[in-house]
Amino acid sequence: MVTDRQILEAVLTEVRGFGTRMDKFESQMDRMEERQKCFEEETRNNFADIRLHLENITDRNISILAENHLNLINKMDVSATWMNRIMINEVKMNALTDQVARLQAKCS
Repeated sequence: MVTDRQILEAVLTEVRGFGTRMDKFESQMDRMEERQKCFEEETRNNFADIRLHLENITDRNISILAENHLNLINKMDVSATWMNRIMINEVKMNALTDQVARLQAKCS
């Protein structure tokens, strides 16, 4: 027959085993918390790097492209104006050439 003492010793052995396993579990939790903190810090740093890149590089490049686009539009407007003037002058030249040809035909 099993005595109360033997039962208590068996329970004590089990409880000590749980204590050891709980210590391991706490150690694992501590390591996980530390890794999580490192991950959060790394994520914050990456986010800050991305924000700086956007502010310093991307925004600047967009501004440069916008300024150059405006310059191109202005140049195209000037070119279009000159092309319109050239076409108008060609039409006038054709009309005058036709009039000269008619006058020459009349005179001959």
